[in-house]
Amino acid sequence: MSVLDPQLSSNPASSPASSLASSPAWSRRRALGTLAAGGLSGAALMGAPWVRAAGGKKLTLSWSGTALCLLPVVVARDRGFFEKNQVDVDVINFAGSSDQVLESLATGKADVSLGLIHTWLKPLESGFDVKVVGAAHAGCIRVLSGQDSKLSSVDKLKGAVIGVGQPNGFGRQFMSTYLARKGINPDTEVEWKTYPPDTLDVAFKKGEINLIVDADPNLFLIERRNPGQFREIASILTGDFKDRLCCLIAARGALVRENRPQVAAVVRSLTQAALFIAENPGEAAKVALTYLPQKVTAADIRSILTAQLDYRHHPQGVALRNEIEQYAADLKNVGVLKKSTDPARFANFLTVDVLA
Repeated sequence: MSVLDPQLSSNPASSPASSLASSPAWSRRRALGTLAAGGLSGAALMGAPWVRAAGGKKLTLSWSGTALCLLPVVVARDRGFFEKNQVDVDVINFAGSSDQVLESLATGKADVSLGLIHTWLKPLESGFDVKVVGAAHAGCIRVLSGQDSKLSSVDKLKGAVIGVGQPNGFGRQFMSTYLARKGINPDTEVEWKTYPPDTLDVAFKKGEINLIVDADPNLFLIERRNPGQFREIASILTGDFKDRLCCLIAARGALVRENRPQVAAVVRSLTQAALFIAENPGEAAKVALTYLPQKVTAADIRSILTAQLDYRHHPQGVALRNEIEQYAADLKNVGVLKKSTDPARFANFLTVDVLA
């Protein structure tokens, strides 16, 4: 069997139990409850030492340096979580497409990366030797309607004209799966229009679209430029997608097979950084200001971190595999994934519980 065939069944994820040290500001009681809800075993946390990285070369972590949702990367780097877990990581900004990012992992040009599940599952279906080893957080994508619009919920969107930032990007994929869940055909019963993300509000005010699907900080800035004109009617944090991950942590397959402790140390570092963000949004906002190109303040970023992103959601093991399967089934249902792809086998093939 080829390790590059995503439709072949691999061993299912084992017990979701894993060890995770709490960040300095993260109380033991809150950590246990949150980790259990996210699929990580609190029992494994109690009294367990951090797993130390077993040597190996310096790892390269590639990411998009403009994504606020991937803030755990810079927090882990700048706040010393990588060093605390004894793993040497070089963080590089990779501005390529999802396919290029995953190819860089499969070919050994990078070792670990993070990205939106809606943009990664399709290229991963093609057979990159890349394993999903964790989740960065929940939340990201939101849906805005006019403040007084009759388009007040997803099940009322038949005939809507929807504006997105990319023709087949995360916004359209997310909204297509949500529409299909409500019995609306995303290909024939709505219309899609694409604009540069920061002009979506202009298209809305011109009457060219009546719905916007995108992520923060862009939507935050749109709402701030147009006070009182928009309302959120859906997101990954609510409704059908409540408590579902948004961004994945992936590693090259060969590294997972050859030095799992190193990969585990990276996942642990990113998770600890995410928990730090959840507990210290003000401090995290200051870190984000060092790389975000948008004209936002620390107060703006803090608002987004506390209201629009859930940095406490980190499914691992069986929980992670199950969420991948749910997303794969949704994307298969709207034609993004192949009809021949089995969501359960696909999820089993993709996920590895490096913290077990």
